[in-house]
Amino acid sequence: MQKKICIIGGNGEMGQMSQYIFTKFLPEYKLTIFGEEDWDNPKNKLANQDIVILSVPIYLTEKIIKKVIPYLSQGTILTDYTSIKQEPLDAMLKYYDGPVVGLHPIFGPTIKHPDKQVIVVCEGRYQEQYKYFIDDLTKIGFSIEKMTAKDHDKAMTFIQGIEHFSVYCLGMFLRHKGIDIRKMLKLASPVYKMELNIVGRLFSQGPGLYADIIMSDESRQKAIAEFAEFVAENSKDIIKGDKQAFIENFKAVKQWMGNFAEQAYKDSDRLLLKKN
Repeated sequence: MQKKICIIGGNGEMGQMSQYIFTKFLPEYKLTIFGEEDWDNPKNKLANQDIVILSVPIYLTEKIIKKVIPYLSQGTILTDYTSIKQEPLDAMLKYYDGPVVGLHPIFGPTIKHPDKQVIVVCEGRYQEQYKYFIDDLTKIGFSIEKMTAKDHDKAMTFIQGIEHFSVYCLGMFLRHKGIDIRKMLKLASPVYKMELNIVGRLFSQGPGLYADIIMSDESRQKAIAEFAEFVAENSKDIIKGDKQAFIENFKAVKQWMGNFAEQAYKDSDRLLLKKN
């Protein structure tokens, strides 16, 4: 039996990626795209859907949840794509009494194949009713990682909050110093070229998206403030030329990382050799 799925925000980058994936790899799903113009008559597209996915900015998610719920049919699975999970999941569970699940695709809108791409699943309500959908995502190649919304958000504070903030600051500082990136690339090692590419990749995308991600919630903002203080405090050893303190800290981090440091060296070498 054909399943009907509606993507709210389907004209955005992640929504368009979802259109491509569902059309090519899950043709048994009948896809409906819900755009801004559809709010004039939301029932027309939202009624009788099996699954409704919210692919909207974080700051609009709760507002959109409240708007769509009156038009959902009994048994419709409600889910979202936001990169924080606790607040949207809580809102869906609070305002909607049907099946709910939180999803976070850990990839950008440019993917062309689901193979080994990670989707985080945060269980909500009536797992047995949305199990078929998660199973279908697995069948076409997605790697499903199940975790609590709390654990997800804690991890994303570092993966998306502090990491993106660090890259943002590096780009800002390069501009501040008037660095000629093209000249730098001529002198850069393969590893440094990769790092510059990461900076360029971030700034090639929409500023609103990254403002939304970096400042998504208070805990992320607090962690970034703590990180900034930590950098300022540890830079004192560099400014003083205290090599011994630097070496001790370096060794402490290396020991804390354990086998990961050596594995990361090997993995990055493999990537660079493959690229070249």
